[in-house]
Amino acid sequence: MSDTEKDNKSDEDSESLEEEEVDPRIQGELEKLNQSTDNINRWETELEDSRQKFRAVLVEATVKLDEQVKKIGKAVEDSKPYWEARRAARQAQVEAQRATQEYQRAIEILRAAKETIALAEERLLEEDSRQFDSAWQEMLNHATQRVMEAEQSRTRSEIEHRETAAKYNAAISHMRQLEKKLKRTINKSRPYFELKAKYYLQLEQLKRRVDERQAKLTQAKAEYRTALRNLETISDEIHARRRLSAMGPRGRGVGAEDDGTVTDDIANFKMESDGISMLSVNFEDSCNGSPSEDDPETQSTCSMSSTSAPLDLPCPSSSSSSYPLLSSSCPILMHSVCQIWATSKPKEGPMSAMNKPHKAKLAQIWATLI
Repeated sequence: MSDTEKDNKSDEDSESLEEEEVDPRIQGELEKLNQSTDNINRWETELEDSRQKFRAVLVEATVKLDEQVKKIGKAVEDSKPYWEARRAARQAQVEAQRATQEYQRAIEILRAAKETIALAEERLLEEDSRQFDSAWQEMLNHATQRVMEAEQSRTRSEIEHRETAAKYNAAISHMRQLEKKLKRTINKSRPYFELKAKYYLQLEQLKRRVDERQAKLTQAKAEYRTALRNLETISDEIHARRRLSAMGPRGRGVGAEDDGTVTDDIANFKMESDGISMLSVNFEDSCNGSPSEDDPETQSTCSMSSTSAPLDLPCPSSSSSSYPLLSSSCPILMHSVCQIWATSKPKEGPMSAMNKPHKAKLAQIWATLI
């Protein structure tokens, strides 16, 4: 391909690409990709800042608490059981409050379900026929189911509330005993544990902030990957569509020729068969006839040896137009016929004096041709 043809082809490809309509999904996915990139950069920056603040506060808390330990001394270690009991009591109090709320919620649900059943029963008493319609029947069944579920939930909440309340009371009792026992060391170590609680709350807030930024960063990265996969899918679809358009419509496969060709072949075969039949009749007529011995054409034809070429062999009493038809249709059988013809002619006497075995063989070969 010359350089001019290559340039023309490249120009045509560029024009076809320009004329091709841009997929509207690409713009939307690109916007999502850019937005996800901005979010990733933003959350990565905020996450790094939050981690730095957390580390800074942690280092500061470690230094300050070490200073308090050196200042207070042994009282910190002696009063530690009390502060641990106090923390356990605080945790038990939170669990008891949660169980109390669950118990109250179960009671409210049970009360509402019972009120619904009461309304349905009132309607039944007011009706003279005392028959429910389908809507009221469904409402009554639903209310009955809610009553059963509410009773089960109330039972579970009541048991949990009793257990948490017992744990809370035990934790408070243990804390008060230690408070009476370690009252002096508790007062001396109070600054250390109060400072520790302060830093603990601050570190908890910073840790929560770090977790939030980490979750948002993970979500932004997932959105970025999704947009990128969508763009790759759209690109694959466009390339596949271009390949199909470049290949063009699918042509007819091998063996899917037109029916006219098959019809012509059948017609030609029929014509050839007719020609062979006609040639056969002429050949038999000439064999049954009594040609003259003085006929030079007949003698030269019948005395032809087997070495003659089968494609150019003429037969007696046949037209010249039948030669190529017979020779092209079955040259091997034609050669065999000529051999029998050459050997079957008697030296003297008419054609009717041909040996019977040779005549039978000749008739069999012509029957095969027909």
